[in-house]
Amino acid sequence: MTIPECLVPSLAAGVIAETDAAAAALLVDVARRDAAARGERCDPDPIAWLGMCLALRSPRDGHTCVDLDHGRDWAGDIDFTAADQPAWPTTAAEWSAALAAVTPLVGVPGERKPFILDGARLYLARSLAEEEGIARVIRGDTGVDVRILLGGPGTGKTTTVAADLVRRFAAAGPRPRLALAAPTAKAAARMTAVLRARCTDDAALAELGVAVDPEVRTAVLAAVDAAPATTVHKLLGANPRGRRLFAFDETDPLPYDLVIVDECSMLSGSLMHRLLVALDRGTELTLVGDPDQLASVEAGSVLADIREIAAAEGWEAAGRSRTLTEQRRFQDAPAIGALAAAIRGGRAADALDALTGATAHVTWVETGRPQDLDAVVERVVAEARGLCAAAVRRADDVLARKERMQVLCAAREGPRGVSGWNRRIESQLGDLARGQWYAGRPVMVTRNSRSLGLANGDVGVVVPSAGGRMEGVFDADARPVRVPVARLEDVATVHALTIHKSQGSEYDHVVVVLPDRASPLLTRELLYTAVTRGRRHVTLIGGEDVITAAIERPIRRATGLAGRLGVY
Repeated sequence: MTIPECLVPSLAAGVIAETDAAAAALLVDVARRDAAARGERCDPDPIAWLGMCLALRSPRDGHTCVDLDHGRDWAGDIDFTAADQPAWPTTAAEWSAALAAVTPLVGVPGERKPFILDGARLYLARSLAEEEGIARVIRGDTGVDVRILLGGPGTGKTTTVAADLVRRFAAAGPRPRLALAAPTAKAAARMTAVLRARCTDDAALAELGVAVDPEVRTAVLAAVDAAPATTVHKLLGANPRGRRLFAFDETDPLPYDLVIVDECSMLSGSLMHRLLVALDRGTELTLVGDPDQLASVEAGSVLADIREIAAAEGWEAAGRSRTLTEQRRFQDAPAIGALAAAIRGGRAADALDALTGATAHVTWVETGRPQDLDAVVERVVAEARGLCAAAVRRADDVLARKERMQVLCAAREGPRGVSGWNRRIESQLGDLARGQWYAGRPVMVTRNSRSLGLANGDVGVVVPSAGGRMEGVFDADARPVRVPVARLEDVATVHALTIHKSQGSEYDHVVVVLPDRASPLLTRELLYTAVTRGRRHVTLIGGEDVITAAIERPIRRATGLAGRLGVY
């Protein structure tokens, strides 16, 4: 497929990828043949070519559309004063005029075209359909009763869910068919465990005005045990090889009266759409999460968009949304709470004050302090040695031991990334890390395996079995699972893991490693998520300029969902 000359500068600048240009060229080629058969022409000008390529690129960057009012934000480092660079439009009107002229390919809402121009936003048709579908369900147009529960870590979201369940089961009438879900297996397992604990915490429930009848408690626990939290994909009956991608959809809705989904900040727009359209009329849905954490690695920022419009439209007063603000997790480590609050609020100076204050709970290792870094490495390696010893002597407790400390990296590659830290730790373990499957090797599943009962994101530790073989012990669906290492094909070592992969988990001590220079990928939400994984201690490795840049760079995703939710 021939790439048009007008796209070459944008390709060279990395603004678009060859796949974007090739896909656009294929669509234009088909449109030209169809137009020729009708005696018409289809000749996009350079602006239209570029707009279509940006729309094709947008999902990779987490956007559901291209915001044409900020078109130059997509240009990266292009120098518009250079002679060989095309003149990008400076207004949405210029973009829209060029795109609207390509009528075989660019339509308006309601038309069946590959690209849809909706005001100053350019969508791929599927992205717009998903966004409109999400808005319809959340607005209440489909008869689903959607409730929103927002709050940071330790604000009591799960206790509130437990209290709501007790009230619901104590109410007159038939008890609801319950489903619990989360985006990842790790988050689902934690949801089940914490929810069971909160349902038996009479003091915590009493604070919320709930006096638990023993029979009601038994019924709630039985419902949770009968349907422990699972991933949203499993809930929907994902079947990538089947004729239908999901068993449950708008034609075959989920058979539940009450659905509660945790960690919703991690849900992409596409998966949220799949979930919402699979709910039957009359279903009660509670979406739970922290909108200040990382959004999905895929397109969309649904929970943050909901939070924005909920505040503007007064959803709390209407009883549709609740935001919990009282922080309890960090009562014994207030410096972590102060640091997290400063990051969340975009207050870089306050965050640096929290890092430099004398505290037993927060440690800052600045760039250029090799002795301090060596001390952190020594402590991390000592913990890894302890894990190796526990794997041999106390295999039943090894998963709990793994949660004592975790290295979290913003990057995957390089000396400050996951690969570099994993190599560094294993090299210092010496003979303890001999061979691929050594006792105490922490591993994460990287692809779902139905035959093993493991899901992408499940974390385990290699331990010796009674028969002398090596096995991986995993906490899958809130129960320990042992798998011979010979059957573990898709796993990665996780002495260190990415911050993204840690979402939904907690550790006693997290060591957060930032890159040596600022990056567009290093955002406020990424740093906030990393810091709030630590229960008792946070060690942050990074320079002042990098930390400041991250706090001052919130994620900005182009979507139109908040506007669509505003009509309720």
